[in-house]
Amino acid sequence: MQAQRFYFLFSLAIIAIIALPVGIANLILGFIYHDSPCIQCWAERQSMVYIALGGLFILRYGLKLKYLGLLVLVVAGGLYQSFYHLGNHALEDVGQGFALTIFGLHTQFWAEFVFWMVLLILGLLLFKAPTLESKVPRKLTPSNLWAFGVFSFLVVSNMVQAFISTGPFPYLGHGDPIRFSWHLGQNIWSTKNWEHMGFPRSLGRRVVDQPILAESSHKFDNDYHNAPLEIHKSLSLMQSQVSPLKLNAPISDLNFLATKETPKVPKEAPKSLLQNLGMDIFDKHSEGCAPALKPPPYTFLPETFAGDNAFLKNTFLISTQKEGLYVVDQKLQKVLAHLVLDKHYAVTVEHFVGANMVGNLIRLMGANKSSVDVIYNPKHHNSFASFLEGAHHFDELDRNRLRTSRASTYYVLSARSDGTHTYMLTVPNKHYKQLILVGMLDQDLGLSSEAVVRPLKTTPLKKGRTLGEFYITGLAFYQGRLFALSKAYNALLIINPYDATIIDAYGLPPSVQNPTALTFVDNALIVSGYANKHDIFYTLDISNLSLALPPAEKPTLKAPTLQTHGC
Repeated sequence: MQAQRFYFLFSLAIIAIIALPVGIANLILGFIYHDSPCIQCWAERQSMVYIALGGLFILRYGLKLKYLGLLVLVVAGGLYQSFYHLGNHALEDVGQGFALTIFGLHTQFWAEFVFWMVLLILGLLLFKAPTLESKVPRKLTPSNLWAFGVFSFLVVSNMVQAFISTGPFPYLGHGDPIRFSWHLGQNIWSTKNWEHMGFPRSLGRRVVDQPILAESSHKFDNDYHNAPLEIHKSLSLMQSQVSPLKLNAPISDLNFLATKETPKVPKEAPKSLLQNLGMDIFDKHSEGCAPALKPPPYTFLPETFAGDNAFLKNTFLISTQKEGLYVVDQKLQKVLAHLVLDKHYAVTVEHFVGANMVGNLIRLMGANKSSVDVIYNPKHHNSFASFLEGAHHFDELDRNRLRTSRASTYYVLSARSDGTHTYMLTVPNKHYKQLILVGMLDQDLGLSSEAVVRPLKTTPLKKGRTLGEFYITGLAFYQGRLFALSKAYNALLIINPYDATIIDAYGLPPSVQNPTALTFVDNALIVSGYANKHDIFYTLDISNLSLALPPAEKPTLKAPTLQTHGC
């Protein structure tokens, strides 16, 4: 009696997997709504057919280990197929997707759901399973025969649909199929996808090399004359000093918290960069969720240094590439407080690249575009869960991941806030070479802008060169402009952050070794470098720094290269 009940339930399970996902996709979506499966949909549908076929063997010859092994292998393959398919579309916006939906969800989701349900139902049925071995074929019951009948009908129906929409061998399924038609002349038979068949030879183009940090043995060209941009101006070195600070790793960011900026006044006071854009964003009211921007020169809000934060006035925030933050005195001689973050758990924040005051908190950005907010609190007893060091001086408030689009396959080695947005510049890797300016709204830590950096006519590119040859390791704001430090070619790029254009460029002397960060202090530029296992502070003269703006130009963009994004 137990065996009869088991095989009856097993018949229902076979009918369910072949009739519901395969039958609905074939008869309703295919023949009624003219939906054509893509090549991955066909593969998932075939795996469901093979699962049902394995179940029919069990109905006919009894429950045997080799048939159970077959089911497990096919389900494992189906889970891989559906996960691969679902992963192509998982991060799309609401309403986006591929092909028709069932209950608002696309078929690639239902494939994943079906394969997991097969494992779940198989496990439940095996609790009531009879003896594993059967020496003779079983006598089929009416429910068993129904399972065979439904299976046979739907397999033949799918073969008809596959032949009409895809064609016979050697034709193959499509990545971007057209709608199904009963007229053979309206269908497209193609062999294009054979070039994508075979075993994977790499882990994919999202697996990129780690950023080149200060301790790396990689050697960059430090002659700005060889840069991809025409650079005819340079800054002179005033002095250099080996850092006396005991840090846990090389410096990755340098940020002086001046209570008041003392700007260098240009000979001819230019208009604001923002006025050149034809926008009045200094109005007291903001139409979006972001507060109105503050005009340069940027000064911190009164509450920034209130309470315990008074300790931070006129100090340096120094971050290191091993998740360290150090509050250092104005002479760069003494560490006043520090922390080392436990980078794992919850949100991994790896290799600090930017330390910024945002309101009354300190926001630390990692190379993976994840950040952590901390606040100085000398009264705190213990933050063991958050910090490897400094647990008695700081509180961790929150961690965040910034999700980008253009820059999703890049790391960053720089991050600087202007009080409203935090800007980052990407570094190239073996697959992707563009220089992309990323903007994050400080208020909600969401993406506010992404733009490929462009040169102006005043800063032309050399023939056959690209901006992706620069390797940006530091950012600083000065007089409304974003200064980007490149360790490749020892270059200093001056960028308009509001339209991602390079408005000027300067060279640094070759004596500035392995530059990693920069900040402006009292009309001087301090650049940190790393050589012979020591951090070095270089002070550069900016008296010849031109603050005149180029004339406003209408951007001229090349037509984009269009691509298809199917399954």
